[in-house]
Amino acid sequence: MGGQDLEAGHVEKSENVATGRGYKKDLGTWSVVFLALGAILGPAIAYAPVYTVAFAGPLGILSWFAAMAMLIPVGLVYAELGTTWPRAGGIAHYPSRSNGPLVGAINGWSSFVGYLLVSPVIVFAVVEYASFYFPSLYVNGLLTTSGIIASEVVLIAVFLINMLRIKHMGAINNWLTVLTVVLAGVVIIGLGLFFHPGNFTSRAYGGLAPFGAVGFFTAITFTVFGYGGFRQPIDYAEEVKNPGRSIPLAVVLSIVISGIIYAVLAFVFVGAANFTALGVTNWGAFYGNGSPFASEAQALALPAIVIVSIVVALIATFKDGIIYYGGAARVGQILGKEDNYFPKFIGYVSHRGVPVYSVILVVVVSLILVALGRSLATIIGLMVDAFLISYAPGAISLAVFRKTAPNVKRPFKLPAASILAPIAFIVTNLMVFWSGFSAIELVVPLDLAGVLLVILYNRHNKVSGKGYVYGLYLPVFLVFVVIYSHFSSTSFGGTNLIPFPYDTIIFIIVTVIFYFIGVSSGVRGSKYFKGIEDTTT
Repeated sequence: MGGQDLEAGHVEKSENVATGRGYKKDLGTWSVVFLALGAILGPAIAYAPVYTVAFAGPLGILSWFAAMAMLIPVGLVYAELGTTWPRAGGIAHYPSRSNGPLVGAINGWSSFVGYLLVSPVIVFAVVEYASFYFPSLYVNGLLTTSGIIASEVVLIAVFLINMLRIKHMGAINNWLTVLTVVLAGVVIIGLGLFFHPGNFTSRAYGGLAPFGAVGFFTAITFTVFGYGGFRQPIDYAEEVKNPGRSIPLAVVLSIVISGIIYAVLAFVFVGAANFTALGVTNWGAFYGNGSPFASEAQALALPAIVIVSIVVALIATFKDGIIYYGGAARVGQILGKEDNYFPKFIGYVSHRGVPVYSVILVVVVSLILVALGRSLATIIGLMVDAFLISYAPGAISLAVFRKTAPNVKRPFKLPAASILAPIAFIVTNLMVFWSGFSAIELVVPLDLAGVLLVILYNRHNKVSGKGYVYGLYLPVFLVFVVIYSHFSSTSFGGTNLIPFPYDTIIFIIVTVIFYFIGVSSGVRGSKYFKGIEDTTT
């Protein structure tokens, strides 16, 4: 059975299917912490704190703490999986082992798509920030021809850094992360000198919560664009010296530290906001401003803070590109190496511990995406939902493995898993629902296209029909999400057949039902996943 295979070989070495020599365990505890923190403090640091305020008013500041509380259980679910079965690109790997090739194909594809969409988001953001001083790069919300060329150059630079051994890439990230935090502190101090408490409750701008509960929920969903980096320790798990200690610590510390930084940035922005000088009349008007901190500093006649805010945005974004690019390559590598959804040569890892062909695949696809896309706004919603959808099955994987592989030594074991695992599943799917129908109707069909990977999988593995039947819970659930979202309240882009808050309450109930169906399917179906755990022995 699948569980028996997992118990037999969960400490598998990082051997390569081709002629490579596997990943190198070069990352210590603080390198892993900085890896996660660096990924979280990426392009979002330049505008996400302000956008949460644009969605919810001053109440949006608290969305960072609400999301922190919601996402820590999700992170700890993957901390158990990543420390027990360390796999590079692990988030794309575990569901295929717990629920079979159908779930594995959809989830693996969703993870890969989410990562691939990060690359154009990153380079677009770099060029958008640079356009503050070089306006010819970005006009009317779109990249110009020179902007696209600049984006491609940035992408090539990220590609070259990802061809380095992980310890060198980690060292670069450590320094850039420290610099990001220090410069963010300078911005906080500079804007904090112009603090006006009245901005938080002014009736002229709608008071503390001008957009109500719906605005607050929307702000919570948007924080995922920042917090999403917590998963990096899991995707780099095979390269961590002591995953049992480093990964849980990195997940929790990175979420808490970054959440505080984001909330404080939002706090000082609200406190220093001068609506007249900025030429806006309400909090919602700040949405769409690519450099809100620079704009506010300029309105306050703080040229030094303008420069610092642009520099911190550029550094944070470039650093994020390095980390996420590496994550994309590792997800692609495991889909080729262990899960056979991609051609096997994609699973090659060089003697320096670099997934060479997967790195090349990512740069080729990313260059095309950058050339075709011209706007950050057209991609960001899809990226967030693709990530959230790929997070959800991990909670089910944990519950399934607790039953099918109960005797495996777990360096970190999620406490109260019977409560926290379903909460993690609910949280990730609730954030997808709150993102709205306009994003869901695009990303779910894109993720379901991953079913086509099963065709390639069947060339290397023989799985009975029941092996696929027991994975039907995920595609059925995703179809439900699209249809239900369409009929939800207008607050989330629906037809209002099911008004708020009943749409959210019903969605939570149905999500809980699907969680238990997924766990039951994984446990009952594990004996039909023939050969699916062979690579762990």
